[in-house]
Amino acid sequence: MYFPGNKNIPGLIQKIVNQIPPCKYFIEPCAGSAAVSMFLSRAFVAQPQYHINDLDPGVTDMFDYPAGSIVTNNPVLDIIKSLVAIPADPDTFVFIDPPYHHSVRQYNLNLYKYKMTHQDHLKLLTAVRDLECNCMIIHPRCDLYSRKLESWRTIQIKVRYHDKTAIEILYMNYPRPEQLLTYVAAGTDCWDRQRIKRKGDRIVKKLQSLSAVERNYILSRLSNTF
Repeated sequence: MYFPGNKNIPGLIQKIVNQIPPCKYFIEPCAGSAAVSMFLSRAFVAQPQYHINDLDPGVTDMFDYPAGSIVTNNPVLDIIKSLVAIPADPDTFVFIDPPYHHSVRQYNLNLYKYKMTHQDHLKLLTAVRDLECNCMIIHPRCDLYSRKLESWRTIQIKVRYHDKTAIEILYMNYPRPEQLLTYVAAGTDCWDRQRIKRKGDRIVKKLQSLSAVERNYILSRLSNTF
């Protein structure tokens, strides 16, 4: 099903997931198709609780979200302000994929039923700077976002949308994570992911060929080393 700005694009979704640290609560305040939550829900990880929010109930009624998700239809700013009031919590992760600022889509201004004005974007960017939990925002390259989030860590990603190349920026208020929520997408690109998978397959096969005692000895050594 087509959804404007859907992040479930090969190469893009993996780069997003590879920057998400372990968490127990995963919040998407501008969920849309909730592509990131849906991708994570299919990964073999200890699943966080998902809070999926979109102002448009017609959108949240359209998709089958991960089982056990909290689904709401509140203004994104209300969600962020409620999180600002919470003390620092490393178990909470917020992923924000807001409607595109009008300056980056001058020729397609009717993508969404509920739009965000320049002032709405400004209020959002002002509010997120007070968050104490880990937060990632993705948005096409935009002067407003780069200026308001200039102290955040960034990653630039080239994305192909309908035969056109766009530059999306990941803005993160936390350092590069030493551990990830899931390693299912580990690798810099499709070739690197394939290399890592093949190496993992070889190591797992070799471990499976060992006796239980030898295998458990190696696993114990690894556990105590890392």
